[in-house]
Amino acid sequence: MKKKFELVSNSEVLSPLRQELRQLLGLGGWEKKSAEEILLAVDEVLTNIIRHAYGGKPGKMVILFEDSPEKTEIVLEDHGKKFDPTQLPPPELPCHKPGGLGVHFIRTLMDRVVYDESFKEGNRLHLIKFKSKMLKGERPL
Repeated sequence: MKKKFELVSNSEVLSPLRQELRQLLGLGGWEKKSAEEILLAVDEVLTNIIRHAYGGKPGKMVILFEDSPEKTEIVLEDHGKKFDPTQLPPPELPCHKPGGLGVHFIRTLMDRVVYDESFKEGNRLHLIKFKSKMLKGERPL
């Protein structure tokens, strides 16, 4: 199952997107806890795109959702300021100032996070969660 979303970088688009992705994840067999973790990672990336890549100004965000029997992959693209979150060092915990943990959460919640350096027009980030690691014992969405 594949789906493409094209959105304007604005926080108002996040809630409807989350609802639609939640349904797609449920159709893909993800249980509630795992689906919410995937949604949190996507939300963190999109929030960073809105705040940092575009500096709060309107810009285009493309989200490619692909589900297969082995994994779910969500690719997020923007045409804003270049930034490779995979190059950030792990944060020092506990944090003594608010914020700055979004990339840490993304890395922790997803099985693979891949920044596509060949994407010249901005940023392309692949978030991958393997179904072999699905949590058992919870009801699907």
